[in-house]
Amino acid sequence: MGRISQTGVRRLVGGLIVAFWLVMAGVLVQRELAGRGVLTHRAGRAGMARAGERWLAIEAGGARIGTLHLAAGPGTHDGRAGSTLRLEAELRVRVLDAPSGLKVTGSLWRAPGGREGALDLDVTSGEHAVRIEGGIRDGLFRGSLHTAGATLPLRARVGEVLADDGGLLGLLPGADLAPGKELSFETLDPFTLRPAPAHARGLREEMLTLDGRQVATRVVEVTVGTGTVTAWLDDAGEVVQADVPFGLRLRRISREDALAPLETQELPELLAALKVTPAGRAPWRGARRMVVRVAGVPAAAVPGDDTQTLAAGGTSLAITVPAAVGARPGGPRDAGDALAPFLRCDALVQCGAPAIRALAATIVGGEGDPWRRALLIERWVNRNLTKRSVMALPSALDVLATREGDCTEHTVLFTALARAAGIPTRMAAGLVWSDEVEAFAYHAWPEVYVGRWVWTDPTLGQSIADATHIKLAAGGIEDWRSVALFLGRLRLDVAEVE
Repeated sequence: MGRISQTGVRRLVGGLIVAFWLVMAGVLVQRELAGRGVLTHRAGRAGMARAGERWLAIEAGGARIGTLHLAAGPGTHDGRAGSTLRLEAELRVRVLDAPSGLKVTGSLWRAPGGREGALDLDVTSGEHAVRIEGGIRDGLFRGSLHTAGATLPLRARVGEVLADDGGLLGLLPGADLAPGKELSFETLDPFTLRPAPAHARGLREEMLTLDGRQVATRVVEVTVGTGTVTAWLDDAGEVVQADVPFGLRLRRISREDALAPLETQELPELLAALKVTPAGRAPWRGARRMVVRVAGVPAAAVPGDDTQTLAAGGTSLAITVPAAVGARPGGPRDAGDALAPFLRCDALVQCGAPAIRALAATIVGGEGDPWRRALLIERWVNRNLTKRSVMALPSALDVLATREGDCTEHTVLFTALARAAGIPTRMAAGLVWSDEVEAFAYHAWPEVYVGRWVWTDPTLGQSIADATHIKLAAGGIEDWRSVALFLGRLRLDVAEVE
């Protein structure tokens, strides 16, 4: 088999970066909700038929659940010539027998030399829509986020990943990744749209059956942050198959097959892929204390705090619900700068927006105690949002406008309202027990600081989250990418529950 050219490797990772972004937007938001305590929940033409065009099926459990269309070629922006990558993708899944969908469309333009560019991206799911658009210059993205009729400034450091002249799909340095050869570099983390270290290595050569014929491929593994992609490349360096995080597979297909409608009734149920069935004792919703042994990943990778602690030589987690929460020395003012990040607004947690601030003031009224203010907000969010799985990017203003969502939407809106009310709040992602499916499902919930960090869960209507919550990441949405470390690897053995 011939060597993979530098251009071929660039094309590989450029396509995978886009695929990573799609997976982050379309799958991480499948969560546990619908008030039942369980994980609830066809691409058209992009108009560029060029040599740089490719079609990839998105598959789960052997079934096609979507299509990713990439087309690269000459393009202009504001009258300037350059190169453009166009993306159109559609993803459809079935959650508890209810179909749900996500559509991503956009373009990335790059000026000759790569130091300037422009991004325009739309993410829609049902009534939920978010648009990101702006310019890139010298590694800095400056633009706007449009959501729920509001336009908010957005800035992000994306580094010099577009500076290579190998083409818009060239987000990696070129190299001949023969089996056993490795390469470290900086690229764009698709979970945060920020520069991040990455590592690639050649694994093996393999004959792959594709559309009934044998294709000689080289298998390459690429790790960006906590996510790993395994890709099969043909002699031209084109991706013909890739296994991406969350159990999804990308596979090259013809244009005719890509444009064929999806068979909705055959879509797989995501619940089966995103749950962790434990050994040992069976937990129950409302437990006050739980001890679980952790395997498959280092227990030290699981974050700890007053509620969740490492025990038994660092291989078990003990989750204990506080007996009471009330006045306790050391409120937000005493913690100083350490809590400042948890009072800030950002592009998705728009705590400074007039609508958010006005609603927060209405909810808390004249209540002065931070914990009682948090309880008022938790109760309002739980009672006023329809429990429905959506696949949109979570924006507090969008959630407020649509009044629906799953655990991520509940968490983002709660966080925005709580911060607007002066309560330091961070967002956790992890697992929670489901009595219905007798397993742990991936979930999100907020934590508030009232002299100590207290977990609360407005999705499940728990003022203090029960002990079946297992936190895997905390901070902001950008920190949730570390959950990818646990997907498909984490094994749990429940030793105690009460």
